[in-house]
Amino acid sequence: MNLQDIIAELENIIDQASDDDEISKESMLEALTDVVRDAKGNDSLDFDMEDDDHFGSWQETDFSSLSDMEN
Repeated sequence: MNLQDIIAELENIIDQASDDDEISKESMLEALTDVVRDAKGNDSLDFDMEDDDHFGSWQETDFSSLSDMEN
C-alpha cells in the first residue's frame, strides 16, 4: 500500500463518518486499524487457500491394521 492509497482510504473514512451520524467510534477504529494493518503489510491473518492439492501430498493414515483387532 503506497502513501496515495493510505490517504485515499483515510479520506474515505473521513467522508463516510462526516456524512453518517450513526457511524460509531468502534466502526471508525476498526476502519483505521484496517488501514494501518494494510499499510504495514501485516497480512499474517490472511489465509491463502489457493493450493488445494497441498493436502493431497500428506501421507494418509492407513487404518487397515485395525480390522484385525475386531475379533
